[in-house]
Amino acid sequence: MKEILEKIFKQLDKEIIKRESEAREQGFNFRAETQIKLLGQMSLLVNESITTLIELNATRDVDSYIQSEYWVEKKFESLLKKEGLLLDKDRNLIWMPEETIFKTFFTGKYLTVLIPEPIYCLASKAIKAKEKNKQLIIFALLEYGDKLENLIKKYNGELEFFYE
Repeated sequence: MKEILEKIFKQLDKEIIKRESEAREQGFNFRAETQIKLLGQMSLLVNESITTLIELNATRDVDSYIQSEYWVEKKFESLLKKEGLLLDKDRNLIWMPEETIFKTFFTGKYLTVLIPEPIYCLASKAIKAKEKNKQLIIFALLEYGDKLENLIKKYNGELEFFYE
């Protein structure tokens, strides 16, 4: 999955460069600087620090926050579709802990893609979609221990649900 997304982001950056150049030549404004925060299951699937620890289920949905022109979002959606992936329409419902730390996954000329440290994504899943992610969180608690427990408790998650 990591390679597929890297390919998509490289192509998206090329498309942004092309669009910016065309807009400049025609005297139009185009905000080329783009940041995408990859979230949810996909952010875990591309992060080798967790894929070596916990077996993850594949997904076709791509959850993300996109800070850019609407055109970039539509182009991203189109590139994902060509690879059999879907830009999740409910991505605005994603909640992440306020202290979430992001690291760079991809950097192009105008495009930067960030992914959260896995523990914050796992805390989000434990709090917002506990039933669907019960097995994942049980394994994650074995790996992350007190740090993940404390995050779940801090945001009023039901920690005992994972120890039943």
